[in-house]
Amino acid sequence: MKMNNANSELYSLDIDCQLLAIENLKWLPWVGNEYFDSERRILIVGESHYLTGSKSNRLEAEKLNFTLNVIQTFCIDHRELQPTFDNLNRCLFGKKNPKKKVRTEMWKQLAFYNFVQRPMESIDERPTNEDLKTGWKVFAELIKILKPTHCIFIGFAAADSSSKQYKCNHSKEKVGRSAARLFSVKLDEQTIIQCIAIKHTSQYFSWEKWHDLLTNKNFLTRLQ
Repeated sequence: MKMNNANSELYSLDIDCQLLAIENLKWLPWVGNEYFDSERRILIVGESHYLTGSKSNRLEAEKLNFTLNVIQTFCIDHRELQPTFDNLNRCLFGKKNPKKKVRTEMWKQLAFYNFVQRPMESIDERPTNEDLKTGWKVFAELIKILKPTHCIFIGFAAADSSSKQYKCNHSKEKVGRSAARLFSVKLDEQTIIQCIAIKHTSQYFSWEKWHDLLTNKNFLTRLQ
């Protein structure tokens, strides 16, 4: 399908020059135009983009604004069913079918980018160790600019690759067979970023239960 171009009235352009200076960052993150307005700043960290469909879709994935257009198309405009982002919206807001106005207002408050800085060839391809190492380097630079207070990782690949570096702990509260990964990142002497990794939202995802867990862990307060 053809992507919708992201509405520049919904996201911030102010820090693009800083973001473009990050080595190995392939796509500009979505940064809602209200993201910096609150002391609670939530960064959603997806896992990866996938090269699926036609040649035009593959060419689309090479564009710097690909992530921006993905969020506009699937999370805000909801042009077609897309399980990963449908379940993400449900999990974040706690409703099965949040209205367009609700989706729009929510994504004005959020930031989003994908951890792996190259597109996967298919949904069956998994990130390599090198992908994950590069991902953590980009993350370390990105958070200096976005300064999130909370990060929600979609999927466990990144968190499980960093358990020693960030002292990642499995939550005692499980959703089905999966336990959230909890860790923190020290940005500077005064700033600690709280991080959680949840089950990937693409399939077999109990969005109501994960919503409850994120709420209980104080990751969604600003969105209520």
